[in-house]
Amino acid sequence: MVDLIVILISSLVLVPLVIFTGGPLRIVLGLAFMLFSPGYALIAALFPQKGSLGGIERIALSFGLSIAVVPLIGLILNYTPWGIRLYPILVSILSFILVMLGVAYFRRRGTFA
Repeated sequence: MVDLIVILISSLVLVPLVIFTGGPLRIVLGLAFMLFSPGYALIAALFPQKGSLGGIERIALSFGLSIAVVPLIGLILNYTPWGIRLYPILVSILSFILVMLGVAYFRRRGTFA
């Protein structure tokens, strides 16, 4: 459960930092937010047991799934009235992360109960 809390807090902290910073710092924080968190949340939802994947596999799959999921979210946003802009991307990726973390929490709670 600690890993879910860390991803949740880091995502909630990185979104305002990305909004209120600029230049290279925004790029670094945005890449950290987009290239790891969505994939880790999805991996946590798909494989709720800690023993099902090792640490290295979980991290590698997190990067890979983030690279797969974020463009799909962008493709969906392209066909909405909001388009591909900073705020819709941040809100949609944060929403995806929160939903996947919620699913992961309930699956882990059911697995370890």
